[in-house]
Amino acid sequence: MAREATGSAAGAEAGDLIGSIPLSPDEELRVYLREGKGRRALCLQRYRRSRWGEGYAEAGEALLVPLEAIPRLQASLADVDAALDARGWTPPSPPSPERLAAPFAHASEEELARILDFYRIEWQYEPKTFPLEWGKDGRVTESFTPDFYLPQFDLFIELTTLKQDLVTKKNRKIRRLRAQYPKINLKVFYGRDYRSLLRRFGITREEGKKGVSPK
Repeated sequence: MAREATGSAAGAEAGDLIGSIPLSPDEELRVYLREGKGRRALCLQRYRRSRWGEGYAEAGEALLVPLEAIPRLQASLADVDAALDARGWTPPSPPSPERLAAPFAHASEEELARILDFYRIEWQYEPKTFPLEWGKDGRVTESFTPDFYLPQFDLFIELTTLKQDLVTKKNRKIRRLRAQYPKINLKVFYGRDYRSLLRRFGITREEGKKGVSPK
């Protein structure tokens, strides 16, 4: 059975954590230094996000690499780099600074950002607000801010995973946006669309709200 990684307890058992490597939008490989019974080794352990998105749990058995085998491992990784270059393969990028800094309003937004990062798709979080209505004094009284903008595709993305009454209100804003800004390219993902997208990437956990009211 997979065990939940809970900070110091899990780290003490595996050894001293020295790094982690993203394997997919939902998994990572953690690298530990372990010493025991007169042997020193690298411990490689795969972790997968829990179904509810609250931390990671161990997935499968750990791999121990004896200290004396590390030079051979380094040489093999150099061969891997050469093979990748020969084939023109480019590894996915690490988490973007944008994802680390973005104040996501909903867990679904952070999840999409992780998927975009994994596939090296540039994105911006809530970069532009579109005024929809003005008061008599000229001040904006209603506006709409799409969740993401993908510069490579000139595409705005809005995630709508809210309750139906809130979806209806947001749909009204989206209709006004399209009427007033017909050249804006906007893709809306509703709850069913978003869950289908997650299934395509093997992500099955439920969404979780972060306590910020919807736009």
